Amino acid sequence: MNLVFICDPERYPHADNDIPVCYKAAARDPRIDLFHLPVAHVTGADEIDVVPVETGVLSHEAFLNLNMAPRRVMPVASVDVMFCRTLKPFPEGHLDRLGRWIGKTRFLNHPLNKKIQISAGFLSQLAPDYTPETIVTGDASSLDAYLARHGVVVAKRPNSTNGLGVYKIWREDGRYRTDHVHEGVRDFPDGRALLAYVRGEWDAVELVRFLPRVTAGDKRVVVVGGDIYGAYIRRSASGHWVHNVSSSDSLCYPAEVSDFERQAVAATVPLYRDYGFHTLGYDFLLNDDGRWLISEINVGNIGGIARLEQLTGESFMDRFLDWIVSFAERPAYDVAAVGLRKSGRR
Repeated sequence: MNLVFICDPERYPHADNDIPVCYKAAARDPRIDLFHLPVAHVTGADEIDVVPVETGVLSHEAFLNLNMAPRRVMPVASVDVMFCRTLKPFPEGHLDRLGRWIGKTRFLNHPLNKKIQISAGFLSQLAPDYTPETIVTGDASSLDAYLARHGVVVAKRPNSTNGLGVYKIWREDGRYRTDHVHEGVRDFPDGRALLAYVRGEWDAVELVRFLPRVTAGDKRVVVVGGDIYGAYIRRSASGHWVHNVSSSDSLCYPAEVSDFERQAVAATVPLYRDYGFHTLGYDFLLNDDGRWLISEINVGNIGGIARLEQLTGESFMDRFLDWIVSFAERPAYDVAAVGLRKSGRR
């Protein structure tokens, strides 16, 4: 089978990251002819400039230099499966260009519906019974009312990753304050100025009540094709409220998946499958009552499969590749049509 991965390898300097581990596993699988497509070469044209990855051992140095390796032209129609692993925020028009290939190849995750999924409020509308109370707003008066109810809230910016678009917000001594994993604490004279800052280029953000027990960590549950692979806790060693593995002090521990979390996955997987999404990373945070609530469902370029292997010694990456091979055997139009019903393109 012809499998195309899309990413920019130089963004993954660590060899144990999910993406280089996945590339290396696919390269040594004799069932797979692996090709690399640089993000900048996603044009939407019927032919693509790909880098053939030689079957066998792919060193990390070779992975990092894939964008500069010799390329050849390949018809999109000859690609069995395309897996976009582009980091958010997506380049302007990237998902639309990928969308021109729908019906010509199979995507593990529907690119046009990704535009819907990354919009503010998507998760809370689909899974209100399993998420903290959430509103979507770009209005300062709504922020004031929400702060009055909860005291401390978290703002989430669309189309961001690695905790970059997440801000803790509260009022202190008549000023508005934010805390960010990389930017630290900042002060603003009023809610309007604060919202303008945390929104970035977006009209609105999600506001979620802050969960005081967040220091317990962030539980990642990896789900592929509706199957739960496993879970682990990501926790900041310094006690920071952001536990993303991109943080330098993040520690990881194996975790169990509770009955409530299995129920949350079972209730939401069919909804995401209807949008053509098949690789999901659920993030749970500890609620006041001791239950883990969904804080985020990451779609597409999920991390965690390699981490589960490192923590448990089990071959989760091989299991994932087995699933991709079986996914490639599905009729391409049927795979695309599922997502098209939701995107309105059918």
